[in-house]
Amino acid sequence: MESVKQLFQVFTNKILFVEWILQFLRAITIYFLKIRAGLQVDVYAETNQVIDMRTAPRAVRANIIHDEAILSERWNLCSGCEFLNDSNRCEKCGCFMKVKHKLAQASCPIGKWKQYKQGEVHGVAATV
Repeated sequence: MESVKQLFQVFTNKILFVEWILQFLRAITIYFLKIRAGLQVDVYAETNQVIDMRTAPRAVRANIIHDEAILSERWNLCSGCEFLNDSNRCEKCGCFMKVKHKLAQASCPIGKWKQYKQGEVHGVAATV
């Protein structure tokens, strides 16, 4: 009977260890996916003057802000900025601000507005 208890304990400990490893790997994966999404958002804002939902990367489509109050607040800050040129491009970061201000993962290069946390989507936070 004692050997059965020991076998059960070893088996249970191995399962708990494997579950811990899986949770750790999931956390690392989510971390790197967020970094990758942020890079995709930045590159998209630097190279596109408008958001085309047909060709936009998934990370861009998933991180568009739909809150009109936040969008208008961000755009009002951008439109009054001394670094915004006539083509709506920021002279500090080189991004097209008509696109960048709509992206939750984006932030102002001089700190006028920060990343926007939209909340959780399917148990994963949309932004950092």
